[in-house]
Amino acid sequence: MSIALPDQTFHGKPFKIIHSDTASLETAVARIKEAEESYSMKSRIFLESTGIYHYPLFCYLRDKGFNVSIINPIITKNSTNINIRKVHNDRFDSKKAALVGLKPDLKVSLMPSDLALDMRNLCREYYDLMDDRCAYVHKLQGELRMVFPQFIGIFSKVTTNSAMTLLETYNSPDAFLSADKEEIIKSIRSTSRFGLTYASGKYDAIIKAASDAKIFG
Repeated sequence: MSIALPDQTFHGKPFKIIHSDTASLETAVARIKEAEESYSMKSRIFLESTGIYHYPLFCYLRDKGFNVSIINPIITKNSTNINIRKVHNDRFDSKKAALVGLKPDLKVSLMPSDLALDMRNLCREYYDLMDDRCAYVHKLQGELRMVFPQFIGIFSKVTTNSAMTLLETYNSPDAFLSADKEEIIKSIRSTSRFGLTYASGKYDAIIKAASDAKIFG
């Protein structure tokens, strides 16, 4: 963190804030308040947007009563200042961000409400989980194509409740061939919305597929 004054000089030296260290956060707040008292001015705090990593610090400083804004890293990257050497490290980057914050026409990011942020995080988590799910489905289909390729077409999807329950119970073509017929039919009926005729038809298809897999698979 760097503290810049309106004349583009700095109050003290840049210092490191550790987000997970309460003492470090309290020290940062104390230094900001010290600068406010020394120069009889209210501070404006600018954080670079860094994915999700700036949110805890943003919320912490906001809850302490500070005027906190988020700026796009592209803005600081494209801003040049002769007082700052063209060096890329945290100390110089914080100085650059502090000087950028002095611009009266600086465009800051619009921060949504906490509820909107929560919904955004939930949506992000949902799509991450769906991506993981798709990856596992593709892996399962790949394994089936190697050892039990005929099973893939029996159900509408290999991830239906019936298909997954059967594969969990009977994990090879041989296991299906040696299993009790009534047990398989009972499993299909209990995990699907259809009756005995449907379950019996699926059983016959599974046994044929298992027999074929002994030759090809």
